[in-house]
Amino acid sequence: MKIISIVNHKGGVGKTTTTLNLGKALTLIDKKVLIVDIDPQANLSQSIGVENPSTNIYHALCEDQVPPILSIGDHIDLIPSDIDLSEAELKLQNEVNGYFRLKKMLADIDATYDYILIDCPPSLSVLTLNALIASTLTMIIVQVEYLATKGLKTILSLIEEIKENLNPELEVLGLLLTQLDRTIIRNQIAQQVKSVYSGKVFDTAIRSNVSLTEASAMNQDIFTYNPKTAGAEDYLNLAKEVSNE
Repeated sequence: MKIISIVNHKGGVGKTTTTLNLGKALTLIDKKVLIVDIDPQANLSQSIGVENPSTNIYHALCEDQVPPILSIGDHIDLIPSDIDLSEAELKLQNEVNGYFRLKKMLADIDATYDYILIDCPPSLSVLTLNALIASTLTMIIVQVEYLATKGLKTILSLIEEIKENLNPELEVLGLLLTQLDRTIIRNQIAQQVKSVYSGKVFDTAIRSNVSLTEASAMNQDIFTYNPKTAGAEDYLNLAKEVSNE
């Protein structure tokens, strides 16, 4: 079982979109997937119509309850989040083992999943650290714009520090370029990232595609909404690339 945290300290770069659609794409190549929402904004949960769940990941992390696992499709399940999780930050920071709560929770889950994908908050908070400590792999989302690439060194340094001190199993699966289009500047930035981080960038990039936004608005993954779009093609290619790692 591979546990992949999907990270970037900036919002709006495609973490939630990637968690949902990569998860769904993996099921299309016969993988069983659990997606985990560890963002207090609960965008992943809301993007598939799960709002105000009676129990959520907060209760599992902070109250030692059994994590709620919801079936959201064939071979894909969800552990939802809610605004309750915003209260977890202070609690986890003040606990001796607060940074290892997610690792413990996932260790108790039936290991029938091929992949667990964790949608992280848009920050390098205690919740993101929980995810990185619990993971075997991390995928860094890189929106193809100038400012979005500036924090990559910070994220990579944090991952290396966690690997050295807290989770020796952690490896960078790859950098995923998102919102790529035909403009010269975005293609130049994409080439720059590939040059600077040679060998670490996925061959697959996620192109700008309005259908991805429309699918989210309809509380659907891209394959359910319209499997004949560029977004569906890109995420299926990404799933194939990830599964060959």
